[in-house]
Amino acid sequence: MGEFLKITNVLFIFSLFTGATALAGWPGGGVLVTGNAVQFERETWERNLAQPNATGTFPVTGFDISQKWPSQEVDGWTLSVNVSTDIPDSQTMNTNNATGKAFAGTSIFLKGPDTIQGTFTNQSAIDETTWKVCVAVVPNGPQEDLSTADNGTCGFLSSQCITDLQKAYADKFSRNQDCYGTPPSTPSSCGSSVDTANFGVQQFPLNSVNGTEIFVTAPDSHDSGDQTAQNDALKQVWPVLTIWGWNTRAKAPDGSSPQVQLSCVRANTNNGSSSNQPPSSGSTYRGSVVVALGVATSVVLYNSFSIF
Repeated sequence: MGEFLKITNVLFIFSLFTGATALAGWPGGGVLVTGNAVQFERETWERNLAQPNATGTFPVTGFDISQKWPSQEVDGWTLSVNVSTDIPDSQTMNTNNATGKAFAGTSIFLKGPDTIQGTFTNQSAIDETTWKVCVAVVPNGPQEDLSTADNGTCGFLSSQCITDLQKAYADKFSRNQDCYGTPPSTPSSCGSSVDTANFGVQQFPLNSVNGTEIFVTAPDSHDSGDQTAQNDALKQVWPVLTIWGWNTRAKAPDGSSPQVQLSCVRANTNNGSSSNQPPSSGSTYRGSVVVALGVATSVVLYNSFSIF
C-alpha cells in the first residue's frame, strides 16, 4: 500500500510494504531521491556521478551480514560521497525546460567488504536474512572549508549530542524494529545543530551492498561553471546514521540493542582521486534507531523491499 503526504513544499512518497510507488526516473527503489535529483533518470544520474569532480571515502563500523544477526564486526565497510558539480539541465527528463544552467549532484554510497558483496546477488539470501540495516541522512549539515579535515567524526556536534542521538535511535529501533515512523525527539544536547524531524531514512537494500547509491540530491540550478555553486557542493558535510538492526527471523532476545554509528562524510578529495584521509573514527553506540521520514527540501523516498 502506497501512502502519499504533501506538506507545503515537502513531498513524501513512501510505502511500508513491498511494491511501493517508484519515481519515474528511479525505478527499482532503495534510494532516497531528494532535491532536483528527481528531475533526472537514474541512468543519466549514475553516468554523471561515475565521473565526479570530487570524492570522499570513510571507513565505518560494520558487521558480517552474510551470517546470522548479530555476527561479528568486520573491516571493509565504507561510506562514500561523489560530487559532480556541473550536470547540464539539458540532461534532465524534461529537456524542454533546459535553460543552459547546470546542477551540482551528490550521491552517497554504503559499501560492504569484498567478502560480503556477492552474498545478496541471490534473492533467497535476501529473503532469509536476519538483518535489518537502517540508514538516516541528515540533510542540513554544515559547510566546512575545503582545508578542514575532521575525518568523519562530526566535529560540529558535541560528543554528548552524538552520544544522545545514537542512543535515541537505538532505543527507538529496539522498541519496534522498524526503520520508519515518528523520529525520536532531538536531544537537548544538540541544540539547533540538527533536527531529527528533517532526517531522511530508508531501510538499506542488502543487494546494494556492492556500493549502489543510497542517497542522491541536487540543489537549485546554477550558471554553468559557477565556482561558488561548485565550492558549496564540495564544502557540504553529510551526517549519516547507520543502524545495524535485526528482523523478526533473528528472534532477538528482549533487551537487544543494535549498534548505531554517526559519521560525517564529505567530498574531500578533488578530481575524483582516492581519499587520503585517515580512517573515520565516528563514535558508535550499541543501541539504535527508527528514523524520521523527512528532508527539508522536496524528497522522494521509495522502497522495493519487504518489511519483516
